[in-house]
Amino acid sequence: MAADHENGAVREWRSRAVWIAALAASVLVAIPAAFRGGYIGPDYWTHFRRLTDWSQVFDLAASNPPGYYLIGYGLFHLIGSSNAFPITLSILQAAINAVALGFFLLYSERRFSSRLVHLGFAIFLTFLPVRVIHATAISADATTIPLFVLILFLFEKLRCAPTSTLRDAVVLGLGLAIAIFIKYSFMALIPAVLVLLVFMAWNRRWKLSRFVAIAALALTLPSAVAAGSFWASSRLHGYNTEKHWAKGVPPDMDFQDLFFLSRADMQLFRAPELSKHHILFPHLHSYLGLSHMGVFTDPMDLFQDLSVPQGFGAVLIPEQKTRKPWKTPVMQVSMAMGTIWTLLALAGTAWTIPIAIRNVRLDKLEREHVAVILGIAYFLLMFLPIPFVHAGARFGYWMPRLILPPLLCFFWAAFLLIDRKIVGERRIVASAIFLLVLIQCAIETVFLV
Repeated sequence: MAADHENGAVREWRSRAVWIAALAASVLVAIPAAFRGGYIGPDYWTHFRRLTDWSQVFDLAASNPPGYYLIGYGLFHLIGSSNAFPITLSILQAAINAVALGFFLLYSERRFSSRLVHLGFAIFLTFLPVRVIHATAISADATTIPLFVLILFLFEKLRCAPTSTLRDAVVLGLGLAIAIFIKYSFMALIPAVLVLLVFMAWNRRWKLSRFVAIAALALTLPSAVAAGSFWASSRLHGYNTEKHWAKGVPPDMDFQDLFFLSRADMQLFRAPELSKHHILFPHLHSYLGLSHMGVFTDPMDLFQDLSVPQGFGAVLIPEQKTRKPWKTPVMQVSMAMGTIWTLLALAGTAWTIPIAIRNVRLDKLEREHVAVILGIAYFLLMFLPIPFVHAGARFGYWMPRLILPPLLCFFWAAFLLIDRKIVGERRIVASAIFLLVLIQCAIETVFLV
């Protein structure tokens, strides 16, 4: 018995060593990309100005809060006015995201029966193009996975403590407030956490005073940060107050585009370049089709070659990048194979949600249920308002970089479905899934390097 336990521990650490090596490899892919301009993402010039001009760091009329820019400005102050600044920031982002993903994989590890399926899940997320690309491109979106993983661990400590302490609630509240101060979309977790706390209090028979104290300590500070941001931005002229919401203009994506596929979605499997192909016409493609393309290809060519010289303070845009012709067929294969994982993510999430709802009521939550509840709250905040924003399709509100934390949860649900409903005790099936993951990731790596 002891020998079996020891052998199991050895296999576990071998598996961890493999995905840790994969995470390191993903950073090695990001480093040369940063040197060739991979840090130039959507709205790069807007981000760059806020990172290097103290007077703009706390611009509350902008689309992102000050947190990311405050940290970035500190790095800029250390490095100075040279191109080493954006490159260094880009590489640091990639490294931090790799570490955060490593903790997420540890968080999810015990929920898998098959170590091989979990290893496949780890490698799949490690080389997922949208994750690698937007961990490297300079933007507050690069912070969302680390912050989401932090909140998962803080909530796990509160949830699993024999007697949830006020200190755990304070730490959770502080973590959530920091997340909102860096990325507004984390305010979606406030009502989700409140719902989870209500059911925890009901099932564990907390006294009303205890529930009120824990809920207040966990949610007052993040709610104040969110409310303060709304109040401050409403008094200013800027993107949030004047350009974000559609006013008297028909939306170019409506709820039909969000919930149904389009015949024109087949055109997306040609892996078009957004800067060269007119594919963002109103109501032409579905949200799912566009998002699928964004997950498994590089539609903005962010990791491709920059056609102009890099220079500190230069107005650089993704449209200045060029894709080698041979990479387009590789992306087409990646997107075609990726259909398998997208369908599994949809099926896995649909399978997980009812179980999560049931287990919330019965106080039998598992880690994947907490993750999917928080992930869906985050997703809905970004997804449902699209028909009400200005030029949702043209300005990229469908882009999966905006929903990176939910993507982790949706693909986790996919691999749990594989683990529990497809693989079972059949190791040959697990091996086939793992081989499929390796092929997918090999294809993706080819067009990322």
